Amino acid sequence: MIHIQNLKKSFQQNTVLDGIDFTVEKGDVVAIIGPSGTGKSTLLRCINLLESPEEGTISFDDFSFDYGKHEKKEISALRKRSTMVFQSFNLFQRKTVLQNVAQPLMWVQKKSREEAESIAREQLGKVKMLDRLQYYPKHLSGGQQQRVAIARGLAMEPELLLLDEPTSALDPELVGEVLTTIRQIAAEGNTMIIVSHEMAFVRSVATKVIFMEGGKIVEQGTAEQIFEYPQNERTRAFLLRNNITLPQEYNI
Repeated sequence: MIHIQNLKKSFQQNTVLDGIDFTVEKGDVVAIIGPSGTGKSTLLRCINLLESPEEGTISFDDFSFDYGKHEKKEISALRKRSTMVFQSFNLFQRKTVLQNVAQPLMWVQKKSREEAESIAREQLGKVKMLDRLQYYPKHLSGGQQQRVAIARGLAMEPELLLLDEPTSALDPELVGEVLTTIRQIAAEGNTMIIVSHEMAFVRSVATKVIFMEGGKIVEQGTAEQIFEYPQNERTRAFLLRNNITLPQEYNI
């Protein structure tokens, strides 16, 4: 179990995250939805300390981290437990597909080249990229680059995989292949938090959905609860704006 409690983040006088609190069970796929600018991506970046929250804690089964008060060695311990997949892929442009996945294992986990490349091939096979091992990122489509980025994240064997709008930088015709990959790794039991604007995808893959607005969690529940029986008026309004059909009694 992973528990995030009282997470707070401000930029100057602007409060972006205002006391975020939720739990992720092992194997959960938690989808975070909500209007643009409401703190969804900042939340992911704070979890992995790409942004520094002023307050809050995250606890795993055997590890607890206080964002407001911690030692340097604890940062490394936190980042070993979670891995981020970015909107813009963040691949090393001068390294091949195989190197992009294998070399972080050698740098961070001190694995031998042989072991790292074996793990890389295994994960690249899962995302159907074995035929592109010696390609450089510039020779790949956006969808292929994102699949390599997902393989790189999985190769680190994180307890928590964070995906920040994984299809937002893709041409529409390439979105499907990445969503299919995410569905596959979700079915394998990987624990994930996903920020996404693809409502149909969220509805089909998420075990838990969190609706955020104004830096706060407005409503959370199963995908069925949020998409079919939303209790908060702001949640209902958001879903209707995104062309989600609600039961007649929920239309506003």
